[in-house]
Parts: sequence; C-alpha cells; structure tokens
Amino acid sequence: MDLKNFDSLPDSALLPVTAFRTLAGIAPSTVWRRTSLEPDFPKPVRLGAKCTRFKVGDIRRLLAGQGSA
Repeated sequence: MDLKNFDSLPDSALLPVTAFRTLAGIAPSTVWRRTSLEPDFPKPVRLGAKCTRFKVGDIRRLLAGQGSA
C-alpha cells in the first residue's frame, strides 16, 4: 500500500492492517495481540467477515505517543 499521502488523510479514513503495521513498524501478529491486551491501542473496525480496518486518527495518536516516549 502506498502511504505517501498518509498525512493528508482525514482522521476518519480507514486503513488495512498491512498499512498500520508498516507505519507502526510491528508485525501483524503484534497488532492483533496488542488490540486485545492494551486498552489504549487502536481498536479494529469490522466492515465484514473478512474486512477489518483501523482509523487513521487512532494510528496517529499511537504514533505521536511513541514519539514522545
């Protein structure tokens, strides 16, 4: 997925786990584990049986927190 325009996306935009894991620099299995274990970690949005996305605004908040830690 092309993430060059990530900064111009609205906070309400939805990204697949592949884009989220690339931005966060973590493995897909880590994304799923952290969604169930960490209350402040972005929660997935289910759009269908095999379609899950993450909100851009939630990803931005996570990344901003990592930068200040």
